[in-house]
Amino acid sequence: MTVKKFKLWLAPNISKEEEWLTEMSQKGLHLTKYRFFTYHFEEDPTKSYTYQIDFRQGAKYDYFQLYKDAGWDHITEVIGVFHYFRTESTNSEVKKIYSDNQSIQDSYIRMRGFYLLIFILFLVSQIGALTSWSGWPRYIVIGVDVAVIVIYLHLFYVFNKRINFYRKL
Repeated sequence: MTVKKFKLWLAPNISKEEEWLTEMSQKGLHLTKYRFFTYHFEEDPTKSYTYQIDFRQGAKYDYFQLYKDAGWDHITEVIGVFHYFRTESTNSEVKKIYSDNQSIQDSYIRMRGFYLLIFILFLVSQIGALTSWSGWPRYIVIGVDVAVIVIYLHLFYVFNKRINFYRKL
């Protein structure tokens, strides 16, 4: 039976998302795909998995083979950059890949760059809307823009905080 759960995570919270997916698996719900903030799970109380999420743009065969050779199965991906892997919880000899401080810091730097590009494209796209609209629709656009800008500023603040944390270790 397929179970769907809606949950929203910000990119810097990958470790919390991994923990949540692992907890869901311990309850017998195993991730099969993720689309539009909705997790799709298959129910099987006889299994339990540990999950790992990695951010990688332009992932190629070698990338997936590295995970496979280390004992991780690729489950799904989100927008082609967030890759979800799992291994059986009983498999204690399987370690997280890219779990050293430098690799984690590099991942956050890549994520920050990716989201910075999206943010810049968002700002450029809004210039046309703000200059061509008038009246009350313009105020709605400004309100939405301010909310999105605040979310992105928070996102960048958290990215920088995490990058600096791993830089100091």
